Amino acid sequence: MNKIFNGQRLKEARLYNKLTITELGVKLNVTKQMISKYENQNIEPSFEKSLQLTTILGYPREFFYTIDKFNIQNEGTFFRSRLTATQKAKNPASIALKYSVIMRDFLEQYIDFPQLEERENYELLQDYNLIAKKMRNFVGLDNGPIPDIIEVAELMGFTVISMNYNESKVDAFSSMNVIENAVGDINPYFVIATGTGESRSFYRQQFSIAHEMAHWVLHQNINPQELDKEEYKVMEDEANKLASIFLLPEDTFGAELATRVTDEIDTFYSLKRKWNVSMAAMIKRARDLSLINGDQEIKLYKQMHYRKWKNPEPFDLETKTTVPVAFKQSLELLIDEGILKGHEIPIKIAEQYNLYLTPKMLAMICGVEPALFIDNSESRVVLKLKDFKRKHSS
Repeated sequence: MNKIFNGQRLKEARLYNKLTITELGVKLNVTKQMISKYENQNIEPSFEKSLQLTTILGYPREFFYTIDKFNIQNEGTFFRSRLTATQKAKNPASIALKYSVIMRDFLEQYIDFPQLEERENYELLQDYNLIAKKMRNFVGLDNGPIPDIIEVAELMGFTVISMNYNESKVDAFSSMNVIENAVGDINPYFVIATGTGESRSFYRQQFSIAHEMAHWVLHQNINPQELDKEEYKVMEDEANKLASIFLLPEDTFGAELATRVTDEIDTFYSLKRKWNVSMAAMIKRARDLSLINGDQEIKLYKQMHYRKWKNPEPFDLETKTTVPVAFKQSLELLIDEGILKGHEIPIKIAEQYNLYLTPKMLAMICGVEPALFIDNSESRVVLKLKDFKRKHSS
């Protein structure tokens, strides 16, 4: 029985590659109308064209000839800096989140991941200070500085991935997803994605991840894509407020800052490496705590501008960003314990979810090298040792 071309999968692969219908048509040497017909399943590409699609889009040919054996309900994706991010930037990000949900659901069969607390436990808490304290208590944190927010997020049960999406306007993004897999299991996952690359700031990442965690707590059952500009801005301000309180508690950070000279930028310079938060974020927190007034806040920003301490701030370029480790450790555990071989993982995912992903895509999601998912054991290249002893004994 011949398999039917899946036009929706073609659209997904095109959007993941940030291509318009016209741009893909040029690469495939067909009209944009033909691409539209492919995607709407009015016509199938020829065998030759289907092979070209795999080369252009980087997906296996089987990807385009199968249908999902799963169903994912997505509450909508929270994009930090959504108001300036382009749709072209958001498409591959949302698709990567989907693939990470599949990977997490697959690994759940074997790995005992930390589980998220019930979001309903936060609904009755109106005070952001109480919410932040409850979040810290859930993973045994005191009110001190947080060395690595990604580690905290993974310990809380969030799925965190790093993506090299190269969009300066998108610091991080996240979404709540509920997947029903082929065996009928229904599992919820909140996925947070952050960027990679030398231009990324560890200190800004700290706040970005906390910001996405705040969305999970505060904005349950809200689809951000359905909000207008003003509603979205209010929601972002709420997430920023909780992130700030979570990272910089009043009874520790606030108490320490109250003993310092608060209208001199050197104070925030000296506190940055201790609290692992940007100077700009600490200044905003100081203003919220009424430790500085509006004029002092403006003075501090002017001092930063005068010293050229903005974009980047001090220490930004020399401090490495941290990366998620849960997926990487899960794979190493499966392989080291002999439960699965690396190259068996994409095969198993294809069998269970009807989703064919390349080693490169899986590697990006998991933070590993693509070679982990490739079987090199059956190579036809066989090398032999030279007759070294005979040669050197004569």
